[in-house]
Amino acid sequence: MDLWEQRLFEMIKRGQKDRIKYLNDLHKSIIPSHVRRIQQNDKTVLKELVLPPWLNWDLLYEWSQQRRIMENARECILCNELSEHGMEFKEKFICENCFLKLKNLK
Repeated sequence: MDLWEQRLFEMIKRGQKDRIKYLNDLHKSIIPSHVRRIQQNDKTVLKELVLPPWLNWDLLYEWSQQRRIMENARECILCNELSEHGMEFKEKFICENCFLKLKNLK
């Protein structure tokens, strides 16, 4: 479990549904250029954003990294999981884990 998932789990455990909803809708209120700057760890972007006091830089950075993964991820045709790494086979995407499983079936 990565840091982003741990933080979401803590919020769920504490019953902070409003914060989870805010984070899920955050991409609607931050323009893509600001997201790229956050992903590059440019803290000057905080001066240009209006954020709630509970949303610190670490959580914002983790959100942007998770967003980057989701943008680059594709769905595997075998396991239906999202993955960034894998290969194309006959115009279909196979994730790295499924490819290694198939390769070791010999």
